[in-house]
Amino acid sequence: MHLLTGSDIIVSFIVGVVLCLIYFYLLWRTMGIVRKSTHPMMILFFSGALRIFLLIFIALLFAEQNMARLLLIFCVFMLTRFVLLKIAKPAFKQEFEKSEIVYHNEKPKALKSGLKRKGQAKARKKSVQK
Repeated sequence: MHLLTGSDIIVSFIVGVVLCLIYFYLLWRTMGIVRKSTHPMMILFFSGALRIFLLIFIALLFAEQNMARLLLIFCVFMLTRFVLLKIAKPAFKQEFEKSEIVYHNEKPKALKSGLKRKGQAKARKKSVQK
């Protein structure tokens, strides 16, 4: 069993923090692109796959076949993720509440009429089936 040296711990710590920052930067960029996209689900899928691939690939690259180092990288990643979410959660919440209000105020009549037509279509189906 290979013990971790001081330099292994420092490198693992730095890699974990940098991976987390890269992960959240790419997530932030994705959210900006999704708002303007016509195919948001496809962008979210490929962005998620890319972020996970980069996370695993870089962690394995820096772990150099040492499971203790790999575990430390992921522990630091999760710790950094927890701290960033605690710090940024109020800003995320405020940003998404703002964007939802703007979205619903853009076309409220179209949204209401679409829901009304959908309800009328369901009512017609039920009356036809009876």
